Amino acid sequence: MTVPNAADANQRLSVLTQLCGTYRMATLEPQLRACEAMTREAGVVDVAVLGQFKAGKSSFLNSLIGAEILPVGVLPLTALVTRLAHGPDDRLELQFRSGERRTLPVPALSEYVTESANPRNEKEVATADLALTALAPFKGLRFVDTPGLGSVFQHNTQASLEWLPRVGGALLAIAVNQPFGEQDLHLLRDVARHTPEIAILLTKADLVTEAQLEQVLDFTQHQVAQHLGRPVRVLPFSTQPAFSTMREAVRQHLLTRVAGQHEELARTILDHKLRAIQGACEEYLRLALGAAEAAADSREALRIAIAQERVALDAVQGEVGVLVRDLQTRARTLAANGFLAHKPAVARRLHADLKAEMKGWTGHLGHRREHFEAWLEAALREAMAEVSPAGHDVMDACLLEAQASLQRLVRAFQDRLAEAIRQALGLNFEGARFHAEMVEPRHPDIHLGKVFDTQVDLLWFLIPMGLLGPLFERHFLKLLPWEAEKSLSRLANQWAEASQVSLQSLVAQALDFMRQELSTLESLTLGAEDRRADLQEALRTLGELSLPPSAPPPGSRRIPAP
Repeated sequence: MTVPNAADANQRLSVLTQLCGTYRMATLEPQLRACEAMTREAGVVDVAVLGQFKAGKSSFLNSLIGAEILPVGVLPLTALVTRLAHGPDDRLELQFRSGERRTLPVPALSEYVTESANPRNEKEVATADLALTALAPFKGLRFVDTPGLGSVFQHNTQASLEWLPRVGGALLAIAVNQPFGEQDLHLLRDVARHTPEIAILLTKADLVTEAQLEQVLDFTQHQVAQHLGRPVRVLPFSTQPAFSTMREAVRQHLLTRVAGQHEELARTILDHKLRAIQGACEEYLRLALGAAEAAADSREALRIAIAQERVALDAVQGEVGVLVRDLQTRARTLAANGFLAHKPAVARRLHADLKAEMKGWTGHLGHRREHFEAWLEAALREAMAEVSPAGHDVMDACLLEAQASLQRLVRAFQDRLAEAIRQALGLNFEGARFHAEMVEPRHPDIHLGKVFDTQVDLLWFLIPMGLLGPLFERHFLKLLPWEAEKSLSRLANQWAEASQVSLQSLVAQALDFMRQELSTLESLTLGAEDRRADLQEALRTLGELSLPPSAPPPGSRRIPAP
């Protein structure tokens, strides 16, 4: 296949942008913006490192850089996309949503991309770009760290979804102890719509034996080929010292396959994206032309079907409400049971730590109460911070069920529309793809209540601590199981409430998608008979674009001409 030059690509992009604007194909706007960005940054390939939480994405990039630049921890990072590229000196460039730009030392990165320092991106950073001299061998590449993108949850769904079409090359990180699953398959299919340059990074390879690794490799390659329809390179990887051969193999893949031919690869990726947009444009335009050339009674039948589906959305919304209420109840039960299961371990740990801590306490009862409350707050915060990430596992079942149920509901809606179009116009139409993305339940704030309701320490001068001190220490120790249970119950309730936001987001996405699909069909088909000549001309214009005449663009769904 001949790779088009920059002038040809710009001309094709201009035509597609004009057609999408004229015929209100709003769903294609993110793809168009991605192509515009690629034409402005000629020759630069964004290599996105994707994957679920704790798949080892940041650890891989740190290994590639040769330094601990990206923060790695037990808590997920923000949805802020961080880009890393070669630069003449090491620096961090931040652009804020307000338009302000700021240059900072590289170590300041964690203040903006970690959940603890910048929860839910409250500092409103738009982009974070790292320039690093260590990336000199990879000139022409820009690595993109995407915390949360492609995981079950997303802090900022809209920003992440709008960024995905910009992917150039893609490394999908999958931990060897969490083999290729349904979520990885969904992400792989989504990424394949936007780029042909994909490899799978099989991380944490040191956790299995050599024989087990071969089994995981075979399984992953088989699953990818079966579901994607083509093979994808699978690269085992580990950051452990004994696995330097694996790391070198991944490095050579990036140097030879990507960096070594980044300019040609950038043109190939842009061509891939343009072909996908053209295929979608043609689909919608052929639908509109089919309506324009159909008999008046056929157009009326389609109009009635669309109107009926719009009315039926009220019933669908009620059905979804029942589903959400049921899942919310289950989420609260799961959260309570899941977190309270940690009570014995938390209480034992607190008991042991407090006994050691109290050996150094002196002073009257008031001072010791202050010591205890300060210690308890710090100890419980630490314990709850360690337990809190388990909320993901606790909530996964309910949220994944909601995601799957809503996708089935939307697919049924699309099937009804497709049948109405087939009966009215004799055309096969699948409609746009819907994939519900979940906003991550925010990690709860660890808030502690007051331990003592009465100020008994006001009587400190009446209490001989030398005689009664051990009694009060035993009292402090007896409080620990109750305080642990209170904190775990509070944490469970906060996770359940946060998950409710995720459920509501899923519902809003599904309903908005269906309304948008109806509006798109109305715009394209109703009154189309008056635009027949314009539609025919638009299709001719598409056909004149310099695209190979063989296979249809990736992800397109051809509609036969009426």
